[in-house]
Amino acid sequence: MNLIVVGAGRVARELIRRLGGAWTVTVVDPTPRSLEQFDPGRPIERVPGDGSSRVVLERAGLARADAVVAATQDDDVNLEICHLARDAGVDRVAAIAAEPERARAYHDRAIPVASPDALAARRLELSLETRRVDSTAFAGGRAEAIEFRVAPDAPVRGRSLKELHAERWIVGAILREGELVVPHGDTVLESGDLVTVVCASVDFSDIVRTFTAGEGRFPLGFGKQVAVVLDDPADLATAFPEAVDLVRNTRASTLVVVHRDPDAIRDEERAGRIRDLVARARESSEDVEVRTRPVRRDPWRAVTRLPDEESIGTIVVGVPTGRKLGSWRAVRLAARLSHETRLPVLLARGTHPYRRILAPARQTAAGRAAARAAIDLARFYGVALFSLAVEDPTFLAGPEPPADARRAIRWLEEDASVQGVAVEGAIRRGNPIRTFVDVGDPSDLLVLANAQVVWSPMRRSSIASAIARRQASSVLLMPVGSR
Repeated sequence: MNLIVVGAGRVARELIRRLGGAWTVTVVDPTPRSLEQFDPGRPIERVPGDGSSRVVLERAGLARADAVVAATQDDDVNLEICHLARDAGVDRVAAIAAEPERARAYHDRAIPVASPDALAARRLELSLETRRVDSTAFAGGRAEAIEFRVAPDAPVRGRSLKELHAERWIVGAILREGELVVPHGDTVLESGDLVTVVCASVDFSDIVRTFTAGEGRFPLGFGKQVAVVLDDPADLATAFPEAVDLVRNTRASTLVVVHRDPDAIRDEERAGRIRDLVARARESSEDVEVRTRPVRRDPWRAVTRLPDEESIGTIVVGVPTGRKLGSWRAVRLAARLSHETRLPVLLARGTHPYRRILAPARQTAAGRAAARAAIDLARFYGVALFSLAVEDPTFLAGPEPPADARRAIRWLEEDASVQGVAVEGAIRRGNPIRTFVDVGDPSDLLVLANAQVVWSPMRRSSIASAIARRQASSVLLMPVGSR
């Protein structure tokens, strides 16, 4: 994420020192000597010039800025900087009030403001770092109590306190679903926990990295294994190799191959074909652990019950390319499978390894779940993530880009940044189905939330399955809700 700080002063230096490593910082100041001597203890870009000039701010990267902080010694200059940043569409704009009595001028413009005292950097930092909730200094400034919200991709999630081996800090309290938890060594941190950490001020940066960093977890939030249906020679060419690739590149441990039991098939020729399919699958799996699961009936029905018996994190099914009837039927069955099992289902079309991943930017629980899966996969595959926010047409919503769409993309960029994933975001208007089909540069994987069910007299479908049917690439359908 990109931050522009205007003003190379003491508060700016303290603010930059406290920010997480996901931020790329540019400092603007009109005095070259002040810029040269400014040392926040981390790499920064330096741009000389008057920060209240649009030209100077653009030279500092205003067009790609995620946040702007006005920290000069002149309130009129600070207010103009904030005005220019807001005009440029920057969502996070904050300032230092050079004269405390001018704070109302910032409040009237809904600009977060802090007074130029020892707490100013801490107040500004909380407006930029959304994974941090609060911070308080005590013991003469030598210690701090920091509140963190445990994110789904936080490395501390699912770990007990004794596993963290904390020697220079302690967890003092946990607020979980409105209930206070007094922690001990066996207490396991969960997603959504509000955790209060007490530490020495000198260890502040290390603690922030511990609790706010992100790590790819997919598919561990659902299960440890990937299941794939092997029922046809075509599955060996599309679904199986893509399932192997998914296990190899994610946190999954094993590939479970669901196939008809050849010993239960009376037709020896057909039974032989199944044995041959399974043998060829084992030979082509290379370094991935493969375990077979023979079933006596339809593998599609068996895989629906499989998550009740084993730790399954994702189900992979082969889908024909094109808009043939067989493709549409397979997509409908896969969408239903995801809905019934509450598991991610990968519609494999053989477009792996993934070099371009596409995900919608939506500020809903389902949209965030899909985005986090896309971020994890982008990190595992070492690729950038393309995010698309689709809004109503101009004649319905007006000419200005919607604020909700901008916020959705900013949220996704922030969550991706803590895992080191670059995001290219765009806002498009129109019908979501047509927009994703006609997106332009094709993706290798599209990640969608399997939500927005639509009823008709003939069948039940969804926006996600309607989009998936028209795609040439593989599609990962993320479930709404949890098992």
